[in-house]
Amino acid sequence: MADLRNIIRQLAQPDGEAIPLVCVVDSVDKDTRTIDCTPLNEGAPLLGVNLQANQGSKFGVCFFPAVGSFVVVGFVADGSAGVVLGTDEIDSAEIIIGNYSAVIDRDGCRFDAGNISAHITTDAVVFNGGELGGLPVVGDLAKRLNIIEKDINTLKTVFASWVPVAQDGGAALSTAATSWAESQLSLTKAADYENTKVKH
Repeated sequence: MADLRNIIRQLAQPDGEAIPLVCVVDSVDKDTRTIDCTPLNEGAPLLGVNLQANQGSKFGVCFFPAVGSFVVVGFVADGSAGVVLGTDEIDSAEIIIGNYSAVIDRDGCRFDAGNISAHITTDAVVFNGGELGGLPVVGDLAKRLNIIEKDINTLKTVFASWVPVAQDGGAALSTAATSWAESQLSLTKAADYENTKVKH
């Protein structure tokens, strides 16, 4: 009777059932979105294992495992094709939806939406290529503007308190403006007010 049960169980199982394998990543091909890996059970190396459902795809979500990391490989099409089901360490991750993309790797994070971008590294944040330079440091810029505004207000006070004297050829105005004219402003330098860690 036990033999009959075992025979029925064997007949009920699908042919060629493949179980997932834990493997070590040998190489990664980002262009084809595949890996080569070696099973921990010392089986034959698996070549061209898909990282996505469609290896020819250039959109969707794709995790690129680090060489030497562990992955779990499942099988489709009666075991003739493998696909990575999970990984423990990744070198990069890509999410691409239409014109929108996000790439995260050891160099930083890059977000692109059409012609708008934000690239983040440990050194800086760069928006839209950073061609306009660093964002202004508002506190320092406000101090500089206050110096210029005070200088203009001093000149206004000179003119407001000046009393024209007939036939003096402007000597009274010259005398009134002497102290203002002697204190020259230094030229503004962009580098003094630029935050080079945030560029736009």
